[in-house]
Amino acid sequence: GKDTKSQERINLLHRIAKVCKKQGSYHLATKKFTQAGMKVKAMKSLIKSGDSEKIIFFAGLSKQKEVFVLAGNYLQTLDWHNDPEIMRNIINFYTKAKAYDLLAV
Repeated sequence: GKDTKSQERINLLHRIAKVCKKQGSYHLATKKFTQAGMKVKAMKSLIKSGDSEKIIFFAGLSKQKEVFVLAGNYLQTLDWHNDPEIMRNIINFYTKAKAYDLLAV
């Protein structure tokens, strides 16, 4: 049936994403995880890429608390003390996640 086909598609996308991630193709892995509806795995893959701009963009489109926290945690590893834009994003993501304990410096 239709549900079986859609589950097969998700499984295939997931397998492709895992292979891409293993090979270091993090952006492609992120895309495949996203197509499979696996936003947290997509964000984890994107973080491996180290592409801050894309991480901020992806988290900005997200609705999931865990994605906001992952993005905030990643951004804290950067030179946020000297970059007000990064600091603003950290505060924004933790606030969206209602992770106020992580805002304490």
